[in-house]
Amino acid sequence: MLTKNFFNMLFAAILFSVAPSTFAQTLEEVVVTAQIREQSLQDVPISVSAIDGEAIEDRSVDNLQSLSASVPNFYVAETQIDTSISIRGVRSGANKGFEQSVPLNFDGITYPRSQLARTPLVDLQRVEVLRGPQPTLFGKNAVGGVVSVTSAKPTDEFEGKFSTSHESEHDESQSLLVLSGPLSDNLLGRLTISTREMDGWITNQRMKRLEPQRDETYIRGQLAWTSGDVDYNLKVETADFDSVGYAMEAIAPQDGYGLVFAGPIAVETNEDWVRSSGETFSQNTMDNFVLTANYPMDGGGTLTSITGHVEYDSYEVLDVDYVGLEILDGTNQTEKYDQWSQEIRYTSAGGEDVDYIIGAYFQTADVDVTDYVPLGSFLALAGPPVSLLVGTNWDRLYAQSSDMYSVFGQADVNLQGNWNLTVGARYSSEDKDGSRKLTLDGTGTALANSPLLNVLWGAVLNVGPHNVASSRSENSFDPMVRLSYELSDDSQMYVSYTEGSKAGGFDIRGNSVPGTPLISSAGGWEFEEEEATNIEWGYKMKSDRAQFDFTYFTTEYDDLQTSVFDGVLGFKVGNASAAELDGFEMQGRYLLSDGLEFYASLASLNYEFTDWKNSQCAYGEAPTNGIYCDRSGASVIFAPEDTGNIGFDYETVLSNNWVFDANLNVDYSSEYYITTNLDKNIEEGGYSKVGLVLGLESSDGRWRVSLIGDNLTDERIKVVGGTIPLARTFVRLASGGALDGLAYDAIYDRPRNITIKLDYNF
Repeated sequence: MLTKNFFNMLFAAILFSVAPSTFAQTLEEVVVTAQIREQSLQDVPISVSAIDGEAIEDRSVDNLQSLSASVPNFYVAETQIDTSISIRGVRSGANKGFEQSVPLNFDGITYPRSQLARTPLVDLQRVEVLRGPQPTLFGKNAVGGVVSVTSAKPTDEFEGKFSTSHESEHDESQSLLVLSGPLSDNLLGRLTISTREMDGWITNQRMKRLEPQRDETYIRGQLAWTSGDVDYNLKVETADFDSVGYAMEAIAPQDGYGLVFAGPIAVETNEDWVRSSGETFSQNTMDNFVLTANYPMDGGGTLTSITGHVEYDSYEVLDVDYVGLEILDGTNQTEKYDQWSQEIRYTSAGGEDVDYIIGAYFQTADVDVTDYVPLGSFLALAGPPVSLLVGTNWDRLYAQSSDMYSVFGQADVNLQGNWNLTVGARYSSEDKDGSRKLTLDGTGTALANSPLLNVLWGAVLNVGPHNVASSRSENSFDPMVRLSYELSDDSQMYVSYTEGSKAGGFDIRGNSVPGTPLISSAGGWEFEEEEATNIEWGYKMKSDRAQFDFTYFTTEYDDLQTSVFDGVLGFKVGNASAAELDGFEMQGRYLLSDGLEFYASLASLNYEFTDWKNSQCAYGEAPTNGIYCDRSGASVIFAPEDTGNIGFDYETVLSNNWVFDANLNVDYSSEYYITTNLDKNIEEGGYSKVGLVLGLESSDGRWRVSLIGDNLTDERIKVVGGTIPLARTFVRLASGGALDGLAYDAIYDRPRNITIKLDYNF
């Protein structure tokens, strides 16, 4: 098992003890746009990791979750109902009403909804992960950081590419076609078409199939042209990314669970890549367009306009009891989102005593969410009055509209004596209207038109009919100041102070009337803005053979927007906690010899709630506050103390002029919680995941064949977990209160897989 000491010793040995020698090669420069301008990664005074598109393609990475494993203090988890992006342990909870603490910024357009984080990653220029609050240039809600994705652009010369790959163990096939080049004297184009199909690796015994299945189609078209001195780029995208089933198992039965769920109603709880549940699928369609125009101005600056529209439709059928018994089968939910945005900014020429960026941003968005939950036949085994709920259902409707505008600016002032001062700020104003309506239906059952329907749903399932609506307005001012000192032409130090905020809003997933006994002080209909204060100190250096950077950070979060599972079917939200976190990130590359490059990164994180008294208790944990547990002093989900990445890139020309290359990559994580209640019964114990890419490319670069291995040591890695819904309720009901117990569900990362891939460039 890799450890922090191992990484520290390896960094020291490689960066400081290798004897100097003569090289024909130098390290390739990494260019990023973390501050809008194109800059060398080592010149940007921010904690940022950049992964270029070629590396993403060579390793066959096609989604953020796979990518995140190789970026320390960055975690992406695709859960049953959404996708969670976390940086330094900061994330949005399990509620579609939360803005994303770590938004995805794709070609200058913010994707604030979790469902959009599932967008396939194909034909990219690079992905940048910016850690810590980034409100000035990327928007007020970037309270934890930003994932910035830049697609590959049209080229001046005609080029094309066709790739196809196959992985036999999980029957995965992928294809990619790229065509790029001039269409006329001043018009360039680029077309990208990608498909992916996969059967999965977990057997669903009830449905008699492998899961999770994937079926994805992604099409992107771009046009770039010049009219006068103005450069334009139009991007149009459409994607269908569908899935069937979960990479999930029921595991870790506790106490009376195995006694109650035995015999004909037994639930399989072995960790053996086998599960049982009813029909589950997710169908997602995403469409967007982006028009970017760059106007050169007198004095060398550039006026940029970015107009964007993004929309998606999601339809999901879920078996949210996660077992083969008919309890919550046939649950379905939809989400429709529509967003228009406009950004105007002016970027000065650069290289002056004062370089600056100023701009304005406007966004309007609408979201509609439905949630239908029926109660299945298994309830009949509990006897009356609970059995009377069989065949009844709830129907929840949520609608929200919002308008937001911002003005922002950032200036870099070159001071005397190698000092540089950066100041920036964003002012934002946002109006939101939201409504939520939940109805109960007993049509066709003994509870039709009976007041007992509401009573039983409330008593057994913590669900009550209601209709709530309100409006809210909020303003925020998020400043940033940074002072950097150039130690030499190849190194710098910096210290920064940043304030960030994330918008308040309305609870989409609430099941009960706010203010009733079913909603405690831990949750309600409306929640307030979340705020962060971040201080960082960093050091960066570069040479022909080496690059290294180090960042220490300390952050305070106030009024954290928290989602707490009520232990039955619902989540309660509110501004229930405060937290402090500190740690460091460091990364480096070293050219060991011509054709052999070593890279490594390491992060340490200490995340601690300073005030969270109303958290859900873990199973068997004694409440400290009524039915809740005080988590003050505890850590958070998805926040391992240590994460790291280490690897070697090797390339050599063979005697027949073919080029052989190899990449060995190891991702490391220490243990971390995978449930919001910090239950130690199913925490992830930590892992080291090994990947290997072997490639053979023709001398003219036209042909390449690759063998891509991922998770070669076949680690069983828990991505996210939770308590099986209603498990504890049924144990108590079935035993008349004599027994207590439950079981858990966990979603797993992909086991060992080996892919063969063929690329043809023309």
